[in-house]
Amino acid sequence: RTVMFMDIRGFTRWSETKSPEDVVNLLTKFYQVTETILSRHETIKFKLSADEVLAVFPTADSAIHAALELRRQLNQLLSSEHLGVGIGLHNGLLVEGLLGSMGVRFYDVIGDTVNTAKRIESAAQSGEVLVSENVRNVIGQAVGVTTKREISVKGKENPVVVYSLEDRNAG
Repeated sequence: RTVMFMDIRGFTRWSETKSPEDVVNLLTKFYQVTETILSRHETIKFKLSADEVLAVFPTADSAIHAALELRRQLNQLLSSEHLGVGIGLHNGLLVEGLLGSMGVRFYDVIGDTVNTAKRIESAAQSGEVLVSENVRNVIGQAVGVTTKREISVKGKENPVVVYSLEDRNAG
């Protein structure tokens, strides 16, 4: 599976100066755009939590196309507030299914692939889509990259190689 995390950069600082209604209105628009885009890209599961999104895709290709479209449309939506999204993608094995206890069960995903995708997203700047070397190897030359870098990742001994996706109108 390919896992994507996305987060609004600067949201906490922005929300400190806004009314609760303004915060909810922006998040509602953010959720609407996100859900509309994810519904077009074979998304297996997605979770919205405040200004963060987790999405799981069957292929790296569907995740890349969703990420590029999300970046384009959400940065346009958020730019008037001087905000933008950072997006990270990683693919690999994970555990998925019904998790929880006898009383509360929910469909979720866990594992190193999920954790690594979150760490990659944390390294993405506003307006940036970062993909792991795993994703880059799967997609090959289908999508252009602008930079390659190594990031230190909590819980990993070695740095993780990531690539920043070009800002193009494919998607």
